Amino acid sequence: MVIAFLRGKNKLLSTLAQQDFIINYAQEHNIAIQMTEIDNDLLSQILEKRKTLLDLLNTLQAGDTILVYDLWVFSQKVGELAKVFDCILRHEIIVHVCERELIINSDIPSGVLINLLSEQREKNLIEKKSSMGRPKGSFSKSKFDKYKSQIVTMIQENLSVSEIAKRLEVSRSSLKDYINSRSLKDIALSKSIEHKTDETTQLFVLPDPNECPLTNKKI
Repeated sequence: MVIAFLRGKNKLLSTLAQQDFIINYAQEHNIAIQMTEIDNDLLSQILEKRKTLLDLLNTLQAGDTILVYDLWVFSQKVGELAKVFDCILRHEIIVHVCERELIINSDIPSGVLINLLSEQREKNLIEKKSSMGRPKGSFSKSKFDKYKSQIVTMIQENLSVSEIAKRLEVSRSSLKDYINSRSLKDIALSKSIEHKTDETTQLFVLPDPNECPLTNKKI
């Protein structure tokens, strides 16, 4: 099965423009597209609640192919992209990132994926810096700032928000808001990935190595 996967409701590129680009790419590479899926969830929607994408990943089999315009079609968040990469590799799905002329499959070197995540992280940092002067969306100082590095470390150790709050002796709800507003889970995951550059090691460390975090499938 070959699926063209488009992202609607975004300000980056219309679904029509994505579709035209993918069709031209498919023709140039002699790929026959059999189905088109459009994800109309907002860019702000978290990965675990994007039903169209999750349903697609659940139906795909080893060897199936997804064509996307660029990686942001999956997500602009480093942590979410890491989960998508992991799911792709686990289930031996092939992804063509058409704008980059890049194929992601089980043969791709781990260093390439790490570079892609690092590139997205840099883009996010640049966008964040460009908005720092604006009152809207800027972060005020928080009492949790002094614990930031500790919080990231504990997230990497797979501690729950409740466990972290108990160790720091702070309110769980306030801590959860802080973690979400600073995207500390994404930062923790990206830091874990950056430390794993050896291709002989597992690229992504998950609580259950036999279960994909985005689908109901057992490996």
